Amino acid sequence: MKNILLFVVSTLFSLYVSGQDLEQISLPVNTTTKQIGLISNINLGNIVASNNGQIGIKTTQSFLSYKFKKRTGKIIFEVPAATEILATGLNTKARTKNRIEWNFDAQQENQYKLYIATASDSAKNFIVYSGYIYFPSINKWKLIASFKINGSTESISAASLFKSASFSTNVDELFTDIWSQGDNGSWNKVQNTGLQKPVLPPFSDIDSLKRAESDITIIDHAIKNNETDAINLKKGLYYTLMKTSVSNELVKITDTVTIFYKGYLMGTDIVFDQTSNEPRTFPLGRLIKGWQVGLEGAKVGEKVKLLIPSGLAYSIRTRSPMIPPNSILVFEIEIVSTKPSSK
Repeated sequence: MKNILLFVVSTLFSLYVSGQDLEQISLPVNTTTKQIGLISNINLGNIVASNNGQIGIKTTQSFLSYKFKKRTGKIIFEVPAATEILATGLNTKARTKNRIEWNFDAQQENQYKLYIATASDSAKNFIVYSGYIYFPSINKWKLIASFKINGSTESISAASLFKSASFSTNVDELFTDIWSQGDNGSWNKVQNTGLQKPVLPPFSDIDSLKRAESDITIIDHAIKNNETDAINLKKGLYYTLMKTSVSNELVKITDTVTIFYKGYLMGTDIVFDQTSNEPRTFPLGRLIKGWQVGLEGAKVGEKVKLLIPSGLAYSIRTRSPMIPPNSILVFEIEIVSTKPSSK
C-alpha cells in the first residue's frame, strides 16, 4: 500500500457480500459534519483480464459494487434495510426488494466512478439511498436505483472499500480519488491523487433520451385522461395559465423574480416545497430548466402551472428526500415582480 495507508484503517478483514468472500478496508469518514455522499474511482485496467470478482464501496446501510465475469459486467446496488424502491435506471433488474442489478459491457471502460448519495427527512423519519455509476469517455452517469429506509435518518457515518479476496492487486491501485460529501455540499478528501472535486452534472444521464420518451408517454396519458390541465407545450414543458394579468412587464431569463409557488409530484398530493405568507426571490437563471422555460416571457401578475418532465427538473439527482430521481414535477407559480439581476 502507498498513499492510502495514510487514510484508511490498516486492518484488513474478510466479509461476505453478494455471494463472494471479500476483503474490506475501512475509510475515515469526516464526522465533524453530516456526510451525505461517497464517491470513488475504480480502476479495472489494473485487474488481470482472466480474473472474476467484485470490487466496490460500502456504507453502514448500502453496498455499491462492480461484479465481473470474463467479459460481462454487472453493477449491484443493495440497501439491506430498504423498505421501498423509489426509482430505478432503465433496464435494471430487481433481484429482491432491496437489491437492483444492471448488466452491461464490461470492456467499455477501464475506469469508472461509483457514487452513493443520500437525502434524509428528520421530521418524517426516513432516508433515501441512491447508487450511480459514471462513464468517463462519454461524461454520463447511470442511476442504478434509489431506495427508501423508513425509521432511519442515518447517513454516511462509516464507509469502506472492498474487493474479492482472490485479487492480488493493491487496493490503492483499484480505488483512487475517494471523496465524501458534507450536507453543506462541500467535498472532503478521503484519498485522492488529483485536485478536481467530483461533479454530478444535472443533465448527464445516460438514459436521458429514453427517459424523456417515457415521461412524454406518461404526461400524454394524463392529458388524454383529463388528469392534468397543463396541456400547452413549450420547449418540452407542459403548462397552463391559471390567472391572467394586464401587465406589460415580462420576465426575462436574466431577471431576478419574486414569486409565490407550490411544488408537488405529478399524480400525487405530495407537496415538497411551497411559500407561505411571504414570496421568495430567485435569480431565474440559477433555477431548473423547467422554471426558466416556463417563466421566461410570462407577465408579472400571472399565475402559471408548470408540468415539468424529469429532464427539465432534477433528472437523476437525489435532490431531496421528497423528490426521487426521475420525478415529473408540478409547480404552481404566481409572479409578484421581476427586475434585472445585478451584475
